[in-house]
Amino acid sequence: MKASLLCLTIVFSAVLNLNAAEVTTIYTPSEDFEEVIRGQSPPPTYEETAPYGSNIPPNGSYTVPEGQAFDPNMGGGNLYGAPQGGYDPFLSPGMGGGDPYGGQGMPGYSGSVNGPQPYRFGWSSKYEFGFMPKVRTYVSPTGANGGNFGVFETDIDLTYTTPTKNGWIFAFSPEVDYRGWDGPQFISLPGKGFRFASDFQLSTPANGLWSVQLGFTPAIGTDFGKSLSSDAWMFDARAVLFFRPSNTWMFAAGAAYWDRVGDYVIPYAGIVWTPNDLWEVRAMFPKARVSRFMGNVGDKSVWLYGSFEYDIEAFQIQQAGVNARNQVEFKDYVMLLGVRGDSGCMSIFLEAGGIMKREADFKNGGGFDVKDGFIARFGVQF
Repeated sequence: MKASLLCLTIVFSAVLNLNAAEVTTIYTPSEDFEEVIRGQSPPPTYEETAPYGSNIPPNGSYTVPEGQAFDPNMGGGNLYGAPQGGYDPFLSPGMGGGDPYGGQGMPGYSGSVNGPQPYRFGWSSKYEFGFMPKVRTYVSPTGANGGNFGVFETDIDLTYTTPTKNGWIFAFSPEVDYRGWDGPQFISLPGKGFRFASDFQLSTPANGLWSVQLGFTPAIGTDFGKSLSSDAWMFDARAVLFFRPSNTWMFAAGAAYWDRVGDYVIPYAGIVWTPNDLWEVRAMFPKARVSRFMGNVGDKSVWLYGSFEYDIEAFQIQQAGVNARNQVEFKDYVMLLGVRGDSGCMSIFLEAGGIMKREADFKNGGGFDVKDGFIARFGVQF
């Protein structure tokens, strides 16, 4: 393990005081908050829960019997006249779901277009595929022609989410990533790289103004060329503190440590602004996104979005004609336009745009710069 130290001190307050008759459902505002930065840079997720201390729903149309707390899983869609049945916030209007709050925003949430989004405890899976066609490369620092370089990428994640005894949320995510490198012709680079990782995350339910998230991700990046050394192991960590003073604004402050060829400490910080039910602006780093709700198509809620992200990933490799193992890292900036559809058990997306300022650096010196080019991705989560 590299001799690196990341010290993050976080002060937060979360108080949970419920009596035995009360029922609390733990929520995350939207699955949009849980989009993963490509491959090796897991972003923060934004978990929220509502302290249903009142016995009157937000629209005031149904009163829960005395001694019980309102739970949005009660009732049927927009009608609270009968508490039987079960409101499923994943379903669209006309299928037993819809907005249980009569168009009113729920305090502490980003809007009511799709109703509150509860945690999906248990297992879920995600599959993402990306393609970057060949573009010219330049050997650094000379600037000589390195040949053309293209990439095909696959990311597969499984996640198990469960509540802990102290009320926190624990998530465990085994991950397998593949990179197929086509070229460059005049630079020694193997044709493939693999990453195997396990992300561990602890989050506090946001019962008050504050919540926190802690994460640790050990990983192996290799081309399977020879036996592994310490350069194949990477250890990432993150800590983020969230402050939500209203249903319109949320603030995040934190940092992450990325163990690559170099040691990187980057901010995990920014502002989330949700002015209404149709728009969401996440001015965040390392990934920012602006989303616009377009409506329902069948059983899916459709969003149009634009995003910006920064990423670094690394692999230990065996270069042709070189006895010693080496390590390579890839940095890039990506700007994308995409469309996403969310339904009860599945979310899919398709996005395309530009990938810029790509550079590859070798631990033993040298590297190459990649000309700006096109990138397209497709993914499904269920």
